[in-house]
Amino acid sequence: MSFARATALALALCACLLALPASAGAKSIKGIDVSRFQGIIGWKQVGETQNRFAYLQASRGSGNDCLVASDRCGVDETYDRNYRNAKAVGLRVGAYHRAFASGSTPQAAKEDARIEANLFISVVGKVRSADLRPAIDVETPFDDMTEVSLRAWIKAWNSRVEKKLREKPLIYTNASSWAATGDTTSFAGLGHPLWVANFDVPKPIVPAGNWGGKGWTIWQFTSSGKVRGIDGNVDRNRLAGGFAKLSAG
Repeated sequence: MSFARATALALALCACLLALPASAGAKSIKGIDVSRFQGIIGWKQVGETQNRFAYLQASRGSGNDCLVASDRCGVDETYDRNYRNAKAVGLRVGAYHRAFASGSTPQAAKEDARIEANLFISVVGKVRSADLRPAIDVETPFDDMTEVSLRAWIKAWNSRVEKKLREKPLIYTNASSWAATGDTTSFAGLGHPLWVANFDVPKPIVPAGNWGGKGWTIWQFTSSGKVRGIDGNVDRNRLAGGFAKLSAG
């Protein structure tokens, strides 16, 4: 090949690369999260979309201290069905608990956290090797809590779940909710990946100093997504960096 021809090919290749979107070489993995509020899901249709993972609500509060839709707290009755059917169509699956934290003192907070953790553990049972790590949904409202008691609550829930399920949970939150912890970086330092919620923006606001400099692992970018197989709105997510950080085992 002549020098002139090689140069021309190299320039053409550079032009093609420059024409590609900036994210073309590092596309995020698409996924959803669901709960009983989505009703019966057509997982076969979901499996035919570009979504590759699903986080499923296993439990919600502990019943008595659930401050939002209190009649729909406790065990999520759709979890077992969603788990089986999502896995059957090849999706990577994880379980999450929607916390309703309460306790004005660290001791009261720890006791409440353990009740909610035990509920979650009883539903999930175990984390299988192909599953994703469990997750705790930490968002307002918080019932009569200080920064100290909220941090104690989160730590107690994570510790109980990690001990029983043998996996370090990831933390779902948003910047305004996490501010109630004092915007602590301690959980980032302990190795809990961040699942951040920030809707309809080019990039999310990441709490706790960009999660201790580690950034987000999952970004929930909308609560009004549309996915075949699901009636109504559904939360949609992007996973950065592949499944390795979230895979159980």
